Amino acid sequence: MNLRKRAKLALLVRGVISAAAAASVLSGTAAMAVDDLGSVSESVMELSYVSTVTETETIPRGIIRRANSGLPKGETVTIEEGVDGVKEVEYKIVYDGGVEVSRTALSSKVVSESRDKVIEYGTAEDGGETKDFEYKYVVECLATAYDPSPEENGGYAGQSATGVPLQKGVIAVDPRVIPLGSRVYVEAVDGSWSYGYAVAADTGGAIKGNRVDLLFLTKSECYQFGRRKCRVYVL
Repeated sequence: MNLRKRAKLALLVRGVISAAAAASVLSGTAAMAVDDLGSVSESVMELSYVSTVTETETIPRGIIRRANSGLPKGETVTIEEGVDGVKEVEYKIVYDGGVEVSRTALSSKVVSESRDKVIEYGTAEDGGETKDFEYKYVVECLATAYDPSPEENGGYAGQSATGVPLQKGVIAVDPRVIPLGSRVYVEAVDGSWSYGYAVAADTGGAIKGNRVDLLFLTKSECYQFGRRKCRVYVL
């Protein structure tokens, strides 16, 4: 094997070597030391070599657009900002004369999943409902209904977890999603119904995450309401 091929083989096996180690390999008088990480000589840098690296890359979030008949045409509302994901990719990179000439992905591992951004656009013609309030953010939830009776409130009748009397306009929330005491406006996702203005003043054992419980005064109203998707505007 000639000296140039011998040096190239040494680089493929060892990666980065010092000038002293390179000289010994070129002369054929010494073996390569694995821990020899000194500066690389110019003659060695002229050779071709292969390196394996792991890089962190972004997984771009997608964008979902959907119609909302409760918004006027031309208006949009962001329901969910979404988040980019992260992945780690291992590459084999080939260098020639110190310049990258090719790279091949060997493996890929998702560190965190991406979550789509959700934007709704209005489809209502002139005269459609227009919100006359400003809001901080919007939460899309599954809504259920309850009444002020003791059996619906852990044996306590007429009073919420915060001490506010149970009456129409009180809703139960998960405080991690909607802070207690927040003023809100609740309506259907498709704009087909509206609970109206309310206050987040109650909690419930089953109300976790993006769920809300809307208070009605009678059981018949609760049965009629059932379970529906809603949008909660936090004012």
